[in-house]
Amino acid sequence: MKLPGDKLASAMEYMPGNGVYEEKGELFAGICGKLKEDNQKMMVSIEPAVSTPVKINEGDTVFGRIQSLRDSMVSVEILKVKDEKRSIGNYTVGTLHIAKMSSEYVSDIKTLYQINDLIQATVVKSSPAIELTTKSDKDGVVFARCGVTHDVLKLVDGELWSEELRGRVTRKISSKYGKVQV
Repeated sequence: MKLPGDKLASAMEYMPGNGVYEEKGELFAGICGKLKEDNQKMMVSIEPAVSTPVKINEGDTVFGRIQSLRDSMVSVEILKVKDEKRSIGNYTVGTLHIAKMSSEYVSDIKTLYQINDLIQATVVKSSPAIELTTKSDKDGVVFARCGVTHDVLKLVDGELWSEELRGRVTRKISSKYGKVQV
């Protein structure tokens, strides 16, 4: 078990990996955990002794809630990363630009998304700010309520339907609509 500040190796021997930092040519543990040496990559890292917050990476599939709509983008509160047991530890927001919403031309964002829709998206950039895309068929709205009546929208013949309005409601529907629990 290594503790923060423990000297691990010389920076001449190894590169610093996760949980390791370099100072004055020496590598030190930055977190508590087990030392892992990768002699192929010549890297040392620390496997955390406790679970760590979920890190969002490029290519990850995330679930989020539409927070705000603007003319050219929406803000999405990211709630969970797919296949991660833990939730996001803090308040995390990503942006979804109009050009990355659909493979087809979008003239009005409100035809695809509404505030409070739950969506599935893919991370295209994770730093310095999180950027998302929903161009894939698997990405889009996975759960929604009617903006007028607030009843749950049902998937009928490939379109969302409001029982209260007795009409069709437009959204960019994920192929996973109604099958995902966040």
